[in-house]
Amino acid sequence: MINLQFAIAEKNTNNYMKCFIDSAFAGTSFRYFADAPTELQFPVLANWNINSERIYYTNLVSVTSTESSSNLFLSNDNLITSIDSAIYDADYLLVFNHNRQVTPKTTKGKLRFVLIPDSRNLWGIKDWYDFKNAPEDTTWSFLKASFVN
Repeated sequence: MINLQFAIAEKNTNNYMKCFIDSAFAGTSFRYFADAPTELQFPVLANWNINSERIYYTNLVSVTSTESSSNLFLSNDNLITSIDSAIYDADYLLVFNHNRQVTPKTTKGKLRFVLIPDSRNLWGIKDWYDFKNAPEDTTWSFLKASFVN
């Protein structure tokens, strides 16, 4: 997860996208599963794909000063590995000091990543599940939906 944390801290879209499975080398595609209440609020999340991910992150970075901080903090993490996959669970706190006034700069919740290797033996996130830890939490899904358009 360190690559994802560095890509966020550096606001580097190319490195961010390298964290996800590349369907050209894996025979499967990235899937995102938003927390249920946020998906109901933002139907765009129901059909989220790797292109949506790139658009959201590019838009987010474009309204963020290079001098502003952005950090992903992970806690209470757990990793379960097998020969051909891994499941990573963690509580997250994402702080992204973008310039859009009406959108929260801090999100928090619980994530689950299902990671697999591709044909080059590079591991990437195949499935991403986002959950609320508490009803009042603003999750990563809200941030994604806010910046995809």
